[in-house]
Amino acid sequence: MKIFIKMKGLVLFLSLLMLVSCAQAQREKRLSSGAFSSYDKIFSGDVNKINLPDYLDGPHFFWLENNKVKVWYVSHKHSENTMEVKEKIINVKKDSVRFKGLFGDKNRYWLKKQKPEPSRSEYPEVDSIMVVGDVHGEFDIMKKLLVANKIVSAKGDWLFGKNHLVFVGDIFDRGDQVTEALYFIRRISRLAREKGGRVHLILGNHEVMVLMNDSRYIAPKYRNLSKRLLTNYYNFFAENTDLGRWLRSLNAVLKINDKLFVHGGLSYDVVEKKLSISQINEDIRYSLHNARSMSAAELKKKIYFPGNPLWYRGYMMESRSYSKIKESEVDEVLKYYNVKQIMFGHTELDEISFLFQKKLCALNVPMGYVQFRPQILLIVDDQFYRCLLNGEKEYIK
Repeated sequence: MKIFIKMKGLVLFLSLLMLVSCAQAQREKRLSSGAFSSYDKIFSGDVNKINLPDYLDGPHFFWLENNKVKVWYVSHKHSENTMEVKEKIINVKKDSVRFKGLFGDKNRYWLKKQKPEPSRSEYPEVDSIMVVGDVHGEFDIMKKLLVANKIVSAKGDWLFGKNHLVFVGDIFDRGDQVTEALYFIRRISRLAREKGGRVHLILGNHEVMVLMNDSRYIAPKYRNLSKRLLTNYYNFFAENTDLGRWLRSLNAVLKINDKLFVHGGLSYDVVEKKLSISQINEDIRYSLHNARSMSAAELKKKIYFPGNPLWYRGYMMESRSYSKIKESEVDEVLKYYNVKQIMFGHTELDEISFLFQKKLCALNVPMGYVQFRPQILLIVDDQFYRCLLNGEKEYIK
């Protein structure tokens, strides 16, 4: 596998943008309180000394030619602290092929020669919508929430009929079950379509970071895996990979009924720039395919300006680049896109909550921490419910 050469200017720019937009002082205050301190201690260690329990990561499909695919599984053995790549070559004779998992992987995968087309970004007349905040590699908790609230069965069958399930980005980073979460989302997306429903994964800033070779926040498992295989984590999601193709086709903003779904938020800047939903999605997809043809200054001016939809935190806090949004500005954004509410993730909070008289809904309750109750949001007409791990639903007034 070819080692990816870092796009130094772009990575530096994204790093600076991340540092500014995260309101670092506030995050450090939370970290010092203990909410995420144990995770950061793990990251401070030497990856060469990490010896995790046995795991099998994959499959990772690399398109070598239009009709030939290389499959990798990465196998780690705790007893010897060894890592092995198990490889197979698949010949795709028709337009698609069904691949049965290997080495104990009981899942099945569809490989299609044709690259996925960008999906629609607007859907009217949907009865019910379930919305999932930032997952960050916590696949087990994510699945338990969906099973407990009858979106899927324990076996992963689709139970939500013609309704829609939305993930507001940040499947990547921090947790160590990113691969599992991505494949699960792809699988239930196919099953939902068969029943007339839809599953949407919209891009978050951590998807974009990995796709642009910024792996600062990957879990120790993936950091260790990449280092020992002498490759960059990016390579598992490069443009010649099946997951990479799919991720680069996704939207960053989605409209269902009279509601918008976005990872960071839609700032007043998008109104001043007169950016339509389709234009935002096209620009971000373009950046993922053509980043090396644009300078950091061009990317910042056109796509990743301080109030851009992936990194923006102005609904809940101010930063060096922008003030906290005013309700009048929220009203202008809603009016511009002809919606009643915006649902967003990215900025952490203790429970799913509404802001500005139910005009904004914050969804990012961190998963995988004992101090937070895992929860997802159910929307039925204009009724909203927090849905919990035990299947209970709390009406949000």
